[in-house]
Amino acid sequence: MNADGWPDIYVANDFFERDYLYINKGDGTFAERLEQEMPYISLSSMGLDIADVNNDGWPDIYVVDMLPDDEHRLKTTTSFEDWHRLQAEVRNGFHYQFTRNMLHLNNGNGTFSDIGQLAGVARTDWSWSALIADLDLDGSKDIYVTNGLAKDVTSQDYIAFLGKDETMRAATQGKRVDFLKLTAAMSSTKLSHYAFRNNGDLTYANQTAAWGLDTPSFANGAAYGDLDGDGAPDLVVNNVDQEAFVYRNNARTLSQNRYLQVQLEAEGANRFAVGAKVTLWSGKEQFFQEEESTRGFQSSVDYVLTFGVGQRDTIDSVTVRWPDGRGSVSKRVATNQRVFLRQSQAVAPPVPSPEPLTPLFTDVTDRVKLPYVHRENDFVDFDRELLIPKLLSTEGPYLAVADVNGDGLDDMFIGGAKDQPGELLIQQPDGRFVSSDPTVFEQDRVSEDLGAVFFDADGDGHPDLYVVSGGSEFSNMSPALQDRLYLNDGRGHFRKAIGNLPTEYISGSRVVAADYDGDGDLDLFVGGRVVPWRYGVDPQSMLLQNDGHGHFTDVTAQLAPELARVGMVTDAIWQDVDGDGRVDLVVVGEWMPITIFRNAGSGKLVRLNTPGLEQSNGWWNRIVAGDFRGHGGGRVDFVVGNLGLNTRFQATATEPVTMYVKDFAGSGFAQQILATYRGGVSRPLAMRDELVNALPRLKARYLTYQDYAGQSLTDIFSPAELAGAVLKQAYTFATALARNNGDGSFTLVPLPLEAQLAPVYGVLAADFDGNGTLDLLLAGNFDGVQPEIGRMSASYGLLLRGDGKGNFTPVRTAESGFLVPGQARDIARIRTRAGPRYVVTRNNDRPLVFRAAPTPRSVAARP
Repeated sequence: MNADGWPDIYVANDFFERDYLYINKGDGTFAERLEQEMPYISLSSMGLDIADVNNDGWPDIYVVDMLPDDEHRLKTTTSFEDWHRLQAEVRNGFHYQFTRNMLHLNNGNGTFSDIGQLAGVARTDWSWSALIADLDLDGSKDIYVTNGLAKDVTSQDYIAFLGKDETMRAATQGKRVDFLKLTAAMSSTKLSHYAFRNNGDLTYANQTAAWGLDTPSFANGAAYGDLDGDGAPDLVVNNVDQEAFVYRNNARTLSQNRYLQVQLEAEGANRFAVGAKVTLWSGKEQFFQEEESTRGFQSSVDYVLTFGVGQRDTIDSVTVRWPDGRGSVSKRVATNQRVFLRQSQAVAPPVPSPEPLTPLFTDVTDRVKLPYVHRENDFVDFDRELLIPKLLSTEGPYLAVADVNGDGLDDMFIGGAKDQPGELLIQQPDGRFVSSDPTVFEQDRVSEDLGAVFFDADGDGHPDLYVVSGGSEFSNMSPALQDRLYLNDGRGHFRKAIGNLPTEYISGSRVVAADYDGDGDLDLFVGGRVVPWRYGVDPQSMLLQNDGHGHFTDVTAQLAPELARVGMVTDAIWQDVDGDGRVDLVVVGEWMPITIFRNAGSGKLVRLNTPGLEQSNGWWNRIVAGDFRGHGGGRVDFVVGNLGLNTRFQATATEPVTMYVKDFAGSGFAQQILATYRGGVSRPLAMRDELVNALPRLKARYLTYQDYAGQSLTDIFSPAELAGAVLKQAYTFATALARNNGDGSFTLVPLPLEAQLAPVYGVLAADFDGNGTLDLLLAGNFDGVQPEIGRMSASYGLLLRGDGKGNFTPVRTAESGFLVPGQARDIARIRTRAGPRYVVTRNNDRPLVFRAAPTPRSVAARP
C-alpha cells in the first residue's frame, strides 16, 4: 500500500468488528494503521479488491457493504445507527463506520480518501465479491460486484414481526420452536449484480444491463480470466442453489480496444511471482497491476495479468519489480499479445525509483507553536430538530489577520467555541505567537465565535475587531448571540466597546467591511446564519453604517431591504463586480444562490437577477475573488466552496434537493422535510422511523415499512399540508469557479473532481508557485451529519495550480506538501520576517501552519 516493497494486509470484517490495515514493517512484524490512514470505513465490510483505479501507480481499496440502490429495498431492508450510538461506539474503541461501499483512493502519503459516492459505486445491496479489472480494455479498470442473500434477513417488517411473535418469546424461554416455519415468512429477492465502467475521471457508469450482466441471482464468489484466449477477461460467477454463470467478454469484437497480457515466471517456490509489480508506460501514462490472484470473496483470478491499453499499438516499456527487489524492463512492446517475463532474466539493482519530490509547502506547525487549540462543546442539534441534515454548532473556528500593534508583523484572532474564549495571538520577532488580552475575551466565552474581521472602526488608524456570535446552542433571545466590537488602543491591546452596536440577537456567520456609502469610513455587512430551532427559515442579516466614530446603525431597511432575509448566509465579499468604481456585495449561503447586490450609490444596494446564477442554489460555504483568467481591467471571477459531490445528496437543475419547513406536527416547532430525487420522483430522505418519530400522526398511515417504501413526497403530504411551508432548493453541490463574462453574466464551472471530495470551507488564492498566475488552496471536511449520511471527511487539503485561463490542475499531496486532515474551517496568509506563512484552522483541533517557497507574488482572499 505504501510502495516500500513489502506486502501489506487489509482485513475486512462484517459488522461486529472494524476492518484492519496492517502495514508491513519489513522485519516480520506489522503495524495496524487503519484509523491513522482512513477517517472512516464500511460498517459491514464484505468482499474487497485492491487495484489502481486512477492509473497513478498507487493501489486503491474497494470494500463492499450492504446499502441498497433501489429505493424500495432501502426503505424496507435498511436501518441506520443514530448519532448517539455511533459516538458511544467510538468512545469505546470502535472506528467511524457507515453502511455503504467504500472506494478508498490511495493518496500516496499514508492516507486514503473514500470516493465511493462521488464515483457512483457506493450502493450495490447485500454484496459479496468485488473485482477491479479492465473489462472493456479501454485502459481504465472497471468494477464488478456480486450480491444477494436467499432470505431478506434485514427486512424491517420481518424484524418487527419477530419482536412481537409468540414464537420468539418461546425461543427465549427455551421451548421447542419450528425455525423452518419461522423463516418461511421471510421474503426472498434475487437481485441483479453490478458492473461499473470506469470513466477515467474518478467516476463510474453503471453498465450492468448494457454489458449483459443483469441476470438476477443469489451470488457470492466471482473470478475473471481469459477463458477463450481473445485477450479480454471473462467472468465466472458462483451462485447459490443454481448453476454458475460464465460470461464471455465481447470487448474485442465490440470495440477497437487492444490489450497486453503479461505472464510472469518466477524462481523458487513462488513460481507465479505473487507480489510482483508490473507497470506499463505509454508516454507519461502508466498502467499498474500487482500479481495477486486472491481477490473479491473466496475466489482466485487468473495469474496472467491482462492490461487494457485502449487503441495503442505499442507500449513504450513494461517494467517488473520482482518480489526479491530485482527489476526487469522491456522496451517497445507490441500490444494484442501475451508476453512472458522471467525472473531469471531480471537484473540487480532493481528498476530505479523516481527521486523524491521537494514539496512546495512545509508543515511548520511544531516550530511556530501557536498557543491555541479549538475545543468544540458537546451539543447535538439533532436532539432538538430531529430531521435537519447537519449540525449548525460545529462551524468554527474562523480567523482574522492584521498587524494590531504596528510592528510590521501580522497578528491574528482565532474564534472559540461556546464556553471557549477566542484568542488574540501577537506575533513575536522570531515568528512565534503569544496570547494577549485573555481577560477581554474571557468575558464573552459563553458565545460561539463565528466570523471576525479587523478594520478601523473609530477612524484612529488602528485595526479594531468585530466578532460575530453564532451557533445553534442558544435561543433566539439569548444575549450570547449579541455580536461584539473590541477597540484597539494603538498598541495592540483591546477593550470591549459598549453601546456601539445595535442590540440584535442573531445567530450570525460572517462579517465583511467596506466603505460602501463612500463617506470615508468602513461600514459592515453581517450575515445571519440560522434561526435557532427553525432551521431553514431565513435569519436576519444586517447592513451596518458607521458614523465615523465606531458607532453602528442597522440601515438594512433603508438601503438594502432585500438583504434583510437574503438567506442562510455563510460568507460574503465586497467587490466592484460591474466596474463602476463602487463596491458591490456578493453573498453566498446554504440553500442560496450566489447573490449579487449592486451598489447604486450612496450605499443603496439592489439585488440583481444575474444571468448564469439563477439556479446556482447550493450549500455554499466560502467565496473568494481573483483574476483567475488574466483578463485584467478589474474584472474578477469568484471561487466558491460548496458541499462537494462525494455525498448522498445529489442535485441537478431539473432534480434539486428540496426541503419544506413548517410545523407539520402542530407542536409549535418547525420540522424539516428533505427530499431527493430517486427514479425521477422526489422522495423523502427520512426513513420511516425517523419521519414517524418527528410526526407521530403518520404512524397510523404507515403501519409497515412496506407501506412507506416508494412513497413520494406528494404521496405523504397533500398540497394543503405543504401550503405555507418554507421551500428550499439546491441545484448544485459542486465547488466551482463563477466566471465573469464581462457583460453582467456569469458561467458556473465546477472545479476538478479532486476538489469535490468533501465540503470546502477554506479557500485561499495566490500565486504559490511563482509563475504569475493565481493558484488555489482548498481545505474542508464536515463530520456533523447523521450516520445514514456519513462523515464527509475525504479531503486532506488540495493545491490547484491555475493556468491563468480559468483552468486548474490538482497537485498530489506528495508534491504540494499541503496535508490538512480533520475538519478545516479557514485559511489565511500571515506575514513574518521569514516570509509568508499559511494558517489553517480546524474544528476541535489545533491550527496548522505551512511555509511555502517561492514567496507568492499576489494574494486574493476574503477580507
